[in-house]
Amino acid sequence: MTPNELRVAILGVKRWNRGDERAPNKPLMMAYAIAKYIQGHGQMFSYEDEVDRDVHLLLKRFGPSRKAYHPEYPFWRLFNDGIWRLDNAEECIPRSSNTDAKKSELIKHQVTGGFSDEIYELLQNDTQLAIELLETILSESFPESIVPEITAQLGLEFTFKQVQKRDPNFRREVLNAYNGKCAICGFDARINDDLFALEAAHIKWKQFNGPCSVNNGLALCTLHHKALDKGALGLDSNLKVVLSNRLNGGEVVEHLFYKFEGKQINLTRDRAYLPNDSFLEWHQAEVFKS
Repeated sequence: MTPNELRVAILGVKRWNRGDERAPNKPLMMAYAIAKYIQGHGQMFSYEDEVDRDVHLLLKRFGPSRKAYHPEYPFWRLFNDGIWRLDNAEECIPRSSNTDAKKSELIKHQVTGGFSDEIYELLQNDTQLAIELLETILSESFPESIVPEITAQLGLEFTFKQVQKRDPNFRREVLNAYNGKCAICGFDARINDDLFALEAAHIKWKQFNGPCSVNNGLALCTLHHKALDKGALGLDSNLKVVLSNRLNGGEVVEHLFYKFEGKQINLTRDRAYLPNDSFLEWHQAEVFKS
């Protein structure tokens, strides 16, 4: 396998798909393994001692809000993509509904998993390739505001080049629509005439076909942009701020977040630029931490 063939294989990994619903299980499992390889981990990972804890936390922190999280799914299913190896899996009893092994079976038989021998050797011999693949995997599934948090969770301290294509007009048009102010708190700091720490946020992420249109954008300060992408806050159908019940903190959080709860955002003058209901619904379902 060549590096280019590996890139194609990684991008071709089959994901659960239903419309634009987020399914970051396999991307996070692959990112976890590659990040650990960069740090010198061996080829195979223990489901019981590593994956069940570490990938569960990644899914909880960076995946959609769910009643339960299942790191066993990507750990098992990546084998079917032809890039993953499982050891001690032969005697695992599958679920009654599909061929997946139960979590209890993975633990009972001490199953380990990791990238195939060929892929592991490639990644071991080419750290830059591993870094490039990690960047590709994460940028395909998460906005750039979240990627540094994921890499930090994975134990890495470098930042990526952020090579995603941008619409050069998106930021300008969104900030103009909101009169150069954060739609939530009104932040509008400038050095001379240059705005800083004010960003154009996508409500529905580009990674899930969210367009670079003003009605899919919000002018937000850096803090509230990160909070939107993390699911700490969202907007209801009346364009009022809703806060996740998982958000907590002291007086500063009260001042920066709770004081805006239930209040309508600063609206655009042109109603055509107001956030589209379908984009708000996507964010509520796929990002907001309910």
